[in-house]
Amino acid sequence: MPFHCCNSMRNICNKDPQTLLAAGLESFPAAVWITDTDGRLQQVSQSCADLVGRPVAQCLGRKLEDILPASLASTYAARQQQLLASPARKRYEQIWPTPDGEPRWFEIHMSSLRDAQGGAIIGVSGYAQDITQRIEQQETARRVQAELEKRVDQRTRQLSLINEELEAFSYSVSHDLRAPLRQITGFAELMENRQARDPADACAKYLPYILDNTRRMDRLVNDLLQLARIDQHHPPRTEVDLAVLAREAIDDLRANEPQRDVAVALPGAAPACCDAGLIRIALVNLLGNAWKFTSRTPQARIEFGSFARGAGMVYFVRDNGAGFDMRHAGRLFGAFQRFHRASDFPGTGIGLATVRRIVNRHGGQIWAESAPGQGATFYFTLELLD
Repeated sequence: MPFHCCNSMRNICNKDPQTLLAAGLESFPAAVWITDTDGRLQQVSQSCADLVGRPVAQCLGRKLEDILPASLASTYAARQQQLLASPARKRYEQIWPTPDGEPRWFEIHMSSLRDAQGGAIIGVSGYAQDITQRIEQQETARRVQAELEKRVDQRTRQLSLINEELEAFSYSVSHDLRAPLRQITGFAELMENRQARDPADACAKYLPYILDNTRRMDRLVNDLLQLARIDQHHPPRTEVDLAVLAREAIDDLRANEPQRDVAVALPGAAPACCDAGLIRIALVNLLGNAWKFTSRTPQARIEFGSFARGAGMVYFVRDNGAGFDMRHAGRLFGAFQRFHRASDFPGTGIGLATVRRIVNRHGGQIWAESAPGQGATFYFTLELLD
């Protein structure tokens, strides 16, 4: 069946093939070029000429790598030679600096051209499509995804810590909190019985035991409340000198036990970006532990300092006190975890859990090094989250 066409199609078909090819290249929504086997440009669309910052006439007959930016030329030349050596298609993405200096992403496609019989390679065609918007959208989506994963990870770790502390709290309610209550109840019943038998006996000797246990329970409840409030606090970003906070904490410890002779080493300054109120609590706990666990050590010594690690700082509190076995370090920062008898070193077992939560709220890390009888060093970082 013969092929029939309308008058407008006949007009198009009667046009010179070069004119048709040039018109086709201009209609293509990309920068298009065709080179011969010497790599010289035979056809160039206006958008391609615009990308290299030259008129079309100055592009024709030249090698594309000679008029490309230096960052593109070597990559293009290598692919051009591969396509002239054997038939293939190449696709790659590259930043293309435009003539006005704006770097934009382009998706570049190149193909070998064969003669009409599909035999010899007679050149290479290529086109470059601006994909900057797509790359930016992908990068935005990647950042959003990364931020979501980061938040999920943070929440997961927070929930894990909360679950650990809930388990510890349940244990505390059944043991730590009940113990002083049993003591109070027992001594109160003794007083009641003695008073019933001898109204004149005031049972005064039992009162110190009752008061001691009520104070013990009060400290435990206050520590629990402090631990619970940490997650409700959103630390502001301010410049704080931790050396000043450490000095104040040591002064308070010395005022409470003026009879103790403890050598203390503090730096002239230890700047940090953190919440002063929360970090004060952390330092009071760490330095208070160092003070407590050196109480039976001759020539007791406590040191607070810092050192650079990478782009950040690591802070530490070191003592030469009782120390602990590192085999148990995994539960060191759990609530109500104790490595020493309360009769030797009193406390509620909540201090280090509070310190860990404060450091976590600042996006930092905390760890320790120790050995029984050789003191302990607690390290922490403060990398505040946005």
